[in-house]
Amino acid sequence: MRRNRVGRLRVGAVVAVCISLAALSACGSESSPLSTIEKSTPTAPVTDSASSGLDETVRNEDLDVGELARRAKQSAANIKTVHVVADIVSDGKAIKLDLKVDRGSEDFQGTIEQNDVRLEVRRIGDAMYVRGDEQAYRSLVGTVDGELAAKLLAGKWLKGDANSEKLRGVRNITTVADPGAALKDFPEDGVKLPIETINNRRMIPLTGPPGRDDGKVYIEAQGGKPYPVLIVSKGGKGNKSSGSISYGDFDVPVKVTAPPAAEVIEIPDRGTTSSTPRPGSTA
Repeated sequence: MRRNRVGRLRVGAVVAVCISLAALSACGSESSPLSTIEKSTPTAPVTDSASSGLDETVRNEDLDVGELARRAKQSAANIKTVHVVADIVSDGKAIKLDLKVDRGSEDFQGTIEQNDVRLEVRRIGDAMYVRGDEQAYRSLVGTVDGELAAKLLAGKWLKGDANSEKLRGVRNITTVADPGAALKDFPEDGVKLPIETINNRRMIPLTGPPGRDDGKVYIEAQGGKPYPVLIVSKGGKGNKSSGSISYGDFDVPVKVTAPPAAEVIEIPDRGTTSSTPRPGSTA
């Protein structure tokens, strides 16, 4: 039988994508962690949630580690919408994400924070909206006309192409929004740890082989679909990032609306050249 080539949890990869999204607040920096992201292809949501075919009368805690991981990935693949909350420290920088995501359309809304810089973000199709205070816009625009732009834009929404180079971190949002991403290449010698109670909920932690993985993926211990609901990384074995990512509000409708036109400033994509955006059409 072919041996699992990866042989470890992908907790670090998912955490790295969260860090890349936080880089939206410092996209002018040459030290952006975007350059070190481990590429991961998210699992597309299944159209018919009933197609999972899982026997929900089976207690998740009674399953062996391999079957539990398989069912967890299958359950995650059927999730259409999700609320993602991340709290991570990377290279001494505090990063927080709070996003509600429609995994089918990839529309989302929420907040991204890095240290003292906080951005509100919305995506509707190819339109990306970002709003911050003066400090946030100063970081986004960079040194060229940064002060002027920060004062001009404070409180306004910037509208851009979500596929543009300037907003490239957004392309990975579907990876963060996939609760099963960390289990994508779950190793055959992975470990099922004793049940833990977190926030009054019984959860089953899965981890990789001893000595190779310090991350954990927590699965609901109760009956029903074994959703992955929490990822925890302690930052060992050369991984400079630590923290947690939680998932909830599965299949709760996510409706993202465009900001009022009077509050929107459209920005052209000019590659890496910084310039002061000008008010323009929002249509």
